[in-house]
Amino acid sequence: MEDAANATPGSPDDAVVGPASGARCLHRVARERDAGPGWWRWAPVDEGVRLRAMAAADRRAGLRERALRGAGPGDQASDAYVVDVVGDHWTDLPGDQPDDDDVAATLHALTDGATLVWGAALPADPVTGREGMRCALAAVPGGGYAPVLVVNHKVVDPRRGGSSSRALVTRLLDWHPAPDPTLRVRRHPGDLDRLVHAWHLLEAVGHAAAEPVGAVLGLGSSRSVVHDLRPVLESAGRAHDTRLAVVRGELDTVPSRIGECRTCPWWEGWAGRDGPVTGCRDRLVVADDVSLVVGGGQVGPLHAVGIRTVAELADAGPDRPADWNGEPFADAVLRARAHRDGEVVVPKVARPSIPRADIEVDVDLESHLDDGAYLWGTLLTLRDGRPLEEEGYRPFATWARLPDPDEGRSFAEFWRWLTAIRDRAAGQGRTFRAYCYSKSAENGWMLSTASRFGPEGTRAVVKGVPSVAEVRRFLSSPQWVDVHEAVTGQFVSTSGLGLKVVAPVAGFTWRDPEAGGEASIGWYRDAQAARGVERDSGRARILAYNEDDVRATRAVREWISRMP
Repeated sequence: MEDAANATPGSPDDAVVGPASGARCLHRVARERDAGPGWWRWAPVDEGVRLRAMAAADRRAGLRERALRGAGPGDQASDAYVVDVVGDHWTDLPGDQPDDDDVAATLHALTDGATLVWGAALPADPVTGREGMRCALAAVPGGGYAPVLVVNHKVVDPRRGGSSSRALVTRLLDWHPAPDPTLRVRRHPGDLDRLVHAWHLLEAVGHAAAEPVGAVLGLGSSRSVVHDLRPVLESAGRAHDTRLAVVRGELDTVPSRIGECRTCPWWEGWAGRDGPVTGCRDRLVVADDVSLVVGGGQVGPLHAVGIRTVAELADAGPDRPADWNGEPFADAVLRARAHRDGEVVVPKVARPSIPRADIEVDVDLESHLDDGAYLWGTLLTLRDGRPLEEEGYRPFATWARLPDPDEGRSFAEFWRWLTAIRDRAAGQGRTFRAYCYSKSAENGWMLSTASRFGPEGTRAVVKGVPSVAEVRRFLSSPQWVDVHEAVTGQFVSTSGLGLKVVAPVAGFTWRDPEAGGEASIGWYRDAQAARGVERDSGRARILAYNEDDVRATRAVREWISRMP
């Protein structure tokens, strides 16, 4: 129901770009232009991108289906009030008929004054070079329509303290935005870019609201979150004009490695329809391009002082370039030298170290996108040799389809076990620490689960789930250690410092050759859909992967401790 991919008609003057281009690498836009129509049929798709697109499509289909059944605000199966009236007020355009003309149907519905058009198809605007797109359209008081995106990510967080960022929310069939004092808005640049694109398309057909406004129906709120688009109109317009110039051949581009390269089909290349397609990575390696070892924002300052290759950076002196930002310049030079010498992870301090304890627990969670955390894996290690309970791996899981209160039950069991280990250690005069690799995920899901299922739960109170305050006390204590934080403070790497990079350097190997966070999302979906032996096999694969993750975390800690 959201925007389609970029399209490039035959004439450069007729070229249009979709909203996704607003945040894209310019060279990627150029390569798609040069590849011609249908290039994506042969291009590889990043597994994480594919799974997230599937989840978003499933969410839109599920919300539509519940609305068709007449689900209202009291429907416990839904986490969003899509509609509370079904009939003449709602025009439904699912977009799944091969010969349908949803553009004409959309324009007819807008002319007739429909309150909500679900799955609307807005036509392209060749005057401004904007490609057509799909979204929902909601009528606003005073006339006109606001675009609405249905997404599968969090669009709000619980509002705490004196935060002034109150979410503005509304129901789609009753557009009356009002602040929700309990929620703090999350602004996703990609969402705002698509909303601006859709609003301009509404302008082109004469059905835009008087003020540029849009909404996002996502996770975390029972209503759509409303965004004032005026603050981003100018920047979005500049981005659109720049990318349109690339598509029309008016602006040249060159490859350079940035964060987007991780999921870009043009990074590694593939076997195309007319022969092999060379990836940007190969071109950068041949050129020894300095972007291979520094962040995208650091390339410009290096170019300004004449440093364009990794070799030149490796030979650089201690003086940092003007406008250098981010990491210390010495770290970038060290990384360039490691790249030149064929090393992956190298220390940047004389003696790396990490806090240790008599009793240690490694923790790793598995979540399904933003739906919930379904598995808390733990690995207990007794370093002082004194008995406490059986060492080894222990999972706490729910296999209910998320979101579900059973998520709270599994977390409560994990929390009770972890707290008991910590309290028994204290009672015996033994030190205790728990470890994770990159605490942002674990911290976020601990706090989220406590806020939803704890004593003041927003979903349902589940016995044993701690309060948010109790979780915060633990997370802020020295007993909770982020191994990734210790690694990033003491090492540099030519391939990032994620667990899948550092643990092999520490001598650890995953049993599953396809092990990875994105792959586990697919395994979870498959296991949810399967039955019997196939379902059990899928769950066993996830548990084995999770166990390897906590063992890999311990391997990194021990590797650091062994360093001279």
